[in-house]
Amino acid sequence: MKFLLSNILFIASFTMVAQAPAFEELEFELDSVRNPYKPAGKNYVFVKSRRGTNGMAKSANADAIKSAEVSEIVLVYSELAPSDIADRDESNHERWENLLSTYPEFFQYSTTYKSVCQCNNNGDSAAFKRMQGFYVYVNGEVPKAVVEETKAAPAPPVAATTPAAATPQPAKTEEKKPAETKKAAETPASKPAKEIAITDNTSVKTKESPPAATPPLVKETPKEVETPAAIEPAAAEEEAPVTKTPAKNKPTVAAKARKAKDARACRPACYGYGDEDLYIFFKENMPLTKKQKRKAKGWIAQIRLQIHYDGTIKKTMVTGSNADFNKHVEDVLKAMNPWNTAVKNGTAVKSEVRFTLKYDKDSKSMKPFDMIMNPKPSTKCPCISDSEMFGSD
Repeated sequence: MKFLLSNILFIASFTMVAQAPAFEELEFELDSVRNPYKPAGKNYVFVKSRRGTNGMAKSANADAIKSAEVSEIVLVYSELAPSDIADRDESNHERWENLLSTYPEFFQYSTTYKSVCQCNNNGDSAAFKRMQGFYVYVNGEVPKAVVEETKAAPAPPVAATTPAAATPQPAKTEEKKPAETKKAAETPASKPAKEIAITDNTSVKTKESPPAATPPLVKETPKEVETPAAIEPAAAEEEAPVTKTPAKNKPTVAAKARKAKDARACRPACYGYGDEDLYIFFKENMPLTKKQKRKAKGWIAQIRLQIHYDGTIKKTMVTGSNADFNKHVEDVLKAMNPWNTAVKNGTAVKSEVRFTLKYDKDSKSMKPFDMIMNPKPSTKCPCISDSEMFGSD
C-alpha cells in the first residue's frame, strides 16, 4: 500500500513539474498592434501583469481556472516612445517570471505563449493601459462567476468621442437606450454649425453625428491617395539616383518549420552571411547625394522586423521623428530578400530583429546599429547558409 501511494505521489509531482517549465524553455510568438488589443473570443481570464521579482497578486478569476486546460497565454504591454524598446526584454522577462511563479498551473505541455506590443507613438495611453496584462485562454467555457468578473476587468477600448457618443454602461437595460439616443441626438443641436463642419473635414469623430458617418470616411480616403508613394528626404533639393530593386514575389510560407541536419544546431536570424551583407543592402538601396549627407545626421529610425520560420519578413515597423524618412525606409525594406531564419535546437523558429538605422560618417551611408534579436543568439551559433544548416531538400 505504501509503495502504491509513493508511486501516486511521484506521478503527481512529475505532472506538476511538467506543467511548470523554466522561463528559458518557453518559446514566444511576437506580435504588435497599433490600436488597443482586442481579446480573441470569450473563453479567457484577464490577469494583471506585474514587474519586479516578488510574484503577483492572486485573484479569484485566476484561481478558478487553475485546473482548466490552458490553450494560450498572451501578454499585452505598451510602448509609446522609441526609447521604450530598450527595456522591453527585461520588463517582459519579469512579467512572465511573476506569472510563472504565482500560477505555474497555467504553463502546460500544449500551451502556447505570445507577447503582443501595443506600439504606437501617438497611441491612447489610457486605452492601452486598460488592456495591459495577461489573457489566459482556456479550452471550454469559463466558470460563470468568473465570466462576470472578467468582463468587468479589462474594458474594451473606446474610440475618442464626445460624452454623447460614449459606450452605455452594461447596467442599463435596452429600454433605456432609445431614450439616451434621443438625448444624444438633441445635444448637438445647441452646438454651432462651425464645429460640425470641422468634424466633416477631419473625419475623426465619426460617432458625433451617426447619419453623416459614411461621407467623412469617403472624404478621408482621397487625402491618403493624394500623398506621394515615397517622399524621399531632401527631395526638393536634389534627387539621389536610387536604383530600386523590383518587388519580388514572396515565397510560399512553408507548412512546417524545417529541421536541421543536427538536432542541436542553432543559428541567429541573419541577412545573407551576416552583418556585412546587411550593411551592403542599405548602402546600395539608400544612396545619398552630397546635400542629403549633410542633413542625414538627424535621420534616425528604429526598425523592427518580424521574421517567419521560412525566412520571409512577416511584418515591419519603422518609427522615428522624421515621418518622411520613415516612409522612405519602409519602401526600401520592401526590396529586402528573405532572411536566413533563426534556428533553435535544430528547428527553424520565428524571430524578431530590431536595430537603429542612422548615418555612418566612415562609410558615408545609412547603416544599422545596436542589433537586438529575439530569441537571443548564442556566441556559438554562427550564421551559415540554409544548405549547410538543412542540407539539400
